[in-house]
Amino acid sequence: MSEPPGDGRSLRIAMFADFHPATLGGIQTSMRAQRAALERLGHRVTVFTIPPPEPTPPDSGIVVLTTTGGMSVNGYPVALPTRRNARLIDTVFAERGFDVVHAQTTYGAGIAGLRAARRHGLPVVQSMHSRDDSFIERNSPFPYLAALTMRVLHGGFVGLRKELPRLPESRTARHAWRPLVAQAQAADHVVVPTRHFAQRLAAHGMDRPLHVVSNGVDDDLVRALPERSRDRGRRMRVLWCGRFSAEKRPLDAVEAVRLAEGCTLDIYGAGALETRLRSAVDRPGLRERVRLHGEVSQAECLTAMRANDVLLFPSAGCDTQGMVLLEAVAAGIPVLHCDPDVTETVPEGGEFRARDASTDALAEALRLLAQQRDRLDAMREVLARHADRTLQSRFTERLVAVYTEAIAASGRLP
Repeated sequence: MSEPPGDGRSLRIAMFADFHPATLGGIQTSMRAQRAALERLGHRVTVFTIPPPEPTPPDSGIVVLTTTGGMSVNGYPVALPTRRNARLIDTVFAERGFDVVHAQTTYGAGIAGLRAARRHGLPVVQSMHSRDDSFIERNSPFPYLAALTMRVLHGGFVGLRKELPRLPESRTARHAWRPLVAQAQAADHVVVPTRHFAQRLAAHGMDRPLHVVSNGVDDDLVRALPERSRDRGRRMRVLWCGRFSAEKRPLDAVEAVRLAEGCTLDIYGAGALETRLRSAVDRPGLRERVRLHGEVSQAECLTAMRANDVLLFPSAGCDTQGMVLLEAVAAGIPVLHCDPDVTETVPEGGEFRARDASTDALAEALRLLAQQRDRLDAMREVLARHADRTLQSRFTERLVAVYTEAIAASGRLP
């Protein structure tokens, strides 16, 4: 990949995302940090996205697309690449002018961004954030039908003229991977947050120019973190945060803590499993040890990390990176996990891996760490030495370099 540009040229970037930046989720958090860091460097970012679920302050950098009734992805309405949305996008493109399109997602808005770029002769950078195969298999009541439907719908907008390699995976997974590969193949350059996900994409037949650029945590949020309290509680304070979705395993986190009696658990987040999660917590012996805090801001989540002893990350084989892992490193909270891919993001010595992904193994690891609190202190010291490696500013120039390379290859640089 080329070096960051040294001419100080300000870029005009059109980002497209199927999730509003004000909502909960790793993609949204990553996109907010990228936009803020790019604008600090003098670049101009306009985000084309769906309406927010709640009223938000006016933002001239956000263009709201029209959604289609009756359609949703992960609980969010879908903005299909309709003629109405195309007219709105073209009007904004004519008014503001852009150098590059950066699609952050692969659904309706992401497709609309790809199509807009082709209409206006602009290069496309596609970020690949999601493992749709894992999400569909673990959340849909009819996984095969859901994956097939998504493949057919996506294929109606973005074609793929190649067969995917035959891999040892389910038919559902194979259908779910095809839209991801098709969207990536339609881009000029592809950005992924980790090497392990890059390898999975390549194994599924993606062969576009590929750049591994980690997500990051907003520099200002990290600098504003409070000092960690030196007081030890009688019980080890465990934290879980994220979307209440099956592949994130919040119910497994509760069960692991139930089995490890020397712990308390603070849960931050919201989502489809909330009713089941509340029922799981409302049991004798757990009501006093598990607290549900609801959906909070990223700043509040980082502050909570400072106040707890260990982050429980029970996901396995479903994340491209996991923003919560970057936040944990930034906040200096040790990570207990069961996925070997985690070690690409969390430095060795700052994480502890359970023997397998079962709740029994997670509970066993919790009991071990609760008995060896000095071990957690040593893990925090390791993380403190690596906190700066999560800052978004460390990755923004690399992202700009991808933009510049794509623009240069398109012949649009002066």
